[in-house]
Amino acid sequence: MRSRPAKNRLALGLLVTLSRGAPAVCAGLAACGGATNSPPEKVQSAPPVISAGAATPAAPANAEPDVSTGSALARESEFAKKAEGILGAFVNQEAAFSPDGKKVVFVSNREGVPQLYVADAAHPEAPATRLSQSSDRALGPTPTPDGKSVIFASDHGANEMFSYFRVDLDGKNLTQLTPEDKLRRDIAFVPSRAPTTLFYSGRTAANETLTGIYASPIAAPARGAAPPAPKWLYQDTQAGHLAAVSRDGKWGLFNRFRSASDNQIALVDLTKGTANTIYPLTGQTSRVFDVAFSADGSRVFVATDGGAEQMIVLALDPKSGKELGRYVEATAPKAVAEQLTVAPGGNVLAVSLNCGNRSELRLLDTRTLQPKVSVKMPLGHGYAGNFSDDGARVSAVWSTPDRPDDIYSIDTKTGAATPFFHSEARPSLDALSPIESAITEFESFDGTKIPVNVYRPPQGSAPAGGKQPVIVWFHGGPGGFSAIKWSPLARFFVSLGYAWVEPNVRGSVGFGRAFEAADNGPKRLDSFKDVEACARWVKSQPWADASRIVAFGESYGGYLVLTTLTRHPDLWRAGVDMFGIVNFKSFMDSTSGPVRANYVTEMGDPDKDSAFLESISPLQDTAKIAAPLFVYAGKSDPRVPKTESDQIVKALRQRKSPVEYMLKDNEGHGIVHRENQVEFYARVARFLESHLK
Repeated sequence: MRSRPAKNRLALGLLVTLSRGAPAVCAGLAACGGATNSPPEKVQSAPPVISAGAATPAAPANAEPDVSTGSALARESEFAKKAEGILGAFVNQEAAFSPDGKKVVFVSNREGVPQLYVADAAHPEAPATRLSQSSDRALGPTPTPDGKSVIFASDHGANEMFSYFRVDLDGKNLTQLTPEDKLRRDIAFVPSRAPTTLFYSGRTAANETLTGIYASPIAAPARGAAPPAPKWLYQDTQAGHLAAVSRDGKWGLFNRFRSASDNQIALVDLTKGTANTIYPLTGQTSRVFDVAFSADGSRVFVATDGGAEQMIVLALDPKSGKELGRYVEATAPKAVAEQLTVAPGGNVLAVSLNCGNRSELRLLDTRTLQPKVSVKMPLGHGYAGNFSDDGARVSAVWSTPDRPDDIYSIDTKTGAATPFFHSEARPSLDALSPIESAITEFESFDGTKIPVNVYRPPQGSAPAGGKQPVIVWFHGGPGGFSAIKWSPLARFFVSLGYAWVEPNVRGSVGFGRAFEAADNGPKRLDSFKDVEACARWVKSQPWADASRIVAFGESYGGYLVLTTLTRHPDLWRAGVDMFGIVNFKSFMDSTSGPVRANYVTEMGDPDKDSAFLESISPLQDTAKIAAPLFVYAGKSDPRVPKTESDQIVKALRQRKSPVEYMLKDNEGHGIVHRENQVEFYARVARFLESHLK
C-alpha cells in the first residue's frame, strides 16, 4: 500500500482537535486555506475605520471587520516588509517518494498558497516543478502505485469539504476524481495491488456522527462527464476514520473515536461491508494513535497507550486481535506516536513520535518490533513520510527554530538523514537575525511542572535595561501542543524585540495520558490556573518587562486568551484572539460533528453540563476585560465558526472597549494565503505597538 500523509498534516474532517501544535497562521499546510471566494455577505452599514493606530470602531454595536487607514495603514506597510521577508522563507512539507524512489512529491507554500511540487530525488539542487495550478490549497500527496501520477486533496474557501484529484508527475492530465458533494472526506488510500481504486472515509454534513467508507475510481471520467458518485462500502455507527487499507484492497482498519482518550480499532471487510473489533479486546479504555498493516497483511500494528502512561506499538493478528509482538518506548515513554509507516519491502516500520515539545523518529524491524537503527535528527519538530518501495529510504519533514520545514531522506540501514533542499535559495532566511530558543518549565499552583518553550532575541540585542515585552502563545486543542520548531509568527515578533513564550499547559499531548486528561470537565479550572501561573512566571523573569505581557492564541488557545483576560485582567496588557471559542452553547450547536464529540469529553455535555459550560464561557464576563483585544476570524471556518468571534466583538463594542476585528473571506480555521498572513502580522504588530507604549 502506498503511504498516506500523516493525519495531523492533512486537516480533513476526521481531526477532532482544533489545532495541532503549530500556529495555523504560519503552519499553513495543516491548518486551512483555499481561495475560491463566495460572494461577501451584504452589509447593512459601512465597515468601521481604524486610523492613527486607534482601535475603537465607529459603529459600536455591529461585528463588521475593521479597515486600517491613514497613519495606521502606513505603519502596517512598514511592518509588512519585515513580515514578507520572514514568510518568504517558505516551508516544504508532506514529502512522499515515488515507488521507485526517483521522485519526491511534496507540498510547499513557496508561491503564496500550499501547492503540489515534484523534484528529482537524485538531484535536489535542480528546481522543483509545480504540479497543481490552483488558487485553492493542495494537500496530502499520495503517489499512485504505477509511479506516473499523484493523488491530492483540495477544497474551496477552506471549507474542509475536500475533493480528490489526480495529476501526472509531468503536470499533465489533471483529473477530479470525487464530486463536490456534501461529504467531508478523510485521508485517501490507493492500495498497490488494487491500484485502480481510491478508498477513503467521510461524513455527510447532515449527520456527522456516522462515518462511512467509500471507494472511487482513479480513472478519469468520460470527457465532459462529472466525477462519479462514490461507492458506499461500510458505515459505522460512531465517528471515526479509515486509518489503513491492506495492499490487496480487501481489508480496512477503522479507528473508531469514542472520546479524546478512548478508541477502538475494527477490521473492516471492504468486500462485504462488515466489521470486527480487534483492539482493545477487553473493553479497556485505550487511546490509539495510529494503525497500519504489515506489507504482507499478516499483522496489524497499533500504536497506543494501552490505557496507561506508556507508549507502545503492538503487532496483532488481524483476524483475532491476538498480540504477536510488542515494542515499548523507553526514551520517550509518554510520547504520542503520531504516525506509523510501513515499508513495502525491507521489513521496516517508521514511528513518528510527538514528545510534546519536540519530535523523535524510530525505525523498527517489523518482525521483531525491535529498533533497527538509530535516527538522529536535530532538536525540533517533524515526522516520517513514506518509503521507497525497496524500503531503502524513508522521507521525513523536519524543522528547527532556525530552519523552516524541509525534506530529508533517511537511509534505513544507517539511520543517516540527508537534507534535500537545504541548498535551495531562501534569501530572506539568510537575512534573518539570530534567535535564542530553550525548553524549560515552571511550577503551577499544585506543584505540577508545566513545560514551556522560550524564544528570545540574542543576548546583547535587548533594549536598555534588558527588559522585553513578552507574548505568551497558547496552542489550540485542547489536546494540542507547542513543539520547539520553526515558527514564522514567533520569529517575526522576536525580530521586533519581543520574547515569545509557549506553555504546554495541562491538557497538552505528548506528556502522558494523565497530563492530557488533567483538564477534562470540571478540572478545566486547573488549566486556567496554569495560565495564571505562566503569566506570573513570565513576569518574574529577569528579561521580561512585567508591565507589557500579551496573551495570544488560536482556536482553543484563543479561548484561553479570552478566559484569562476575564479572570485575570491585571496580568495582561493586551490580547490577540484568533477564532477563539466565546460561548459554548453556540459553539456546540454550530461546530462540526467530530469536534463536538471531542468537546463533550473535554468540556462537558451541553445538555447535562450546561451550567458549568456557561460558567466557563468568556462571553458572560466580557465586562471584566480591561486589555485591548485584537480578534481574527476566517469566514469559512467550519470548526469555530466566525459567529463566535462576532459575539465577542459585538459585546466589547457595546461597552466601547478597545477591540479590532480582522476577517478574511477566503480563509477557514487559520491563515494560509501569504498576502493574508502578511496583513495579519502587520496589523497585530501595529495594534500591539500602539497599546504597549
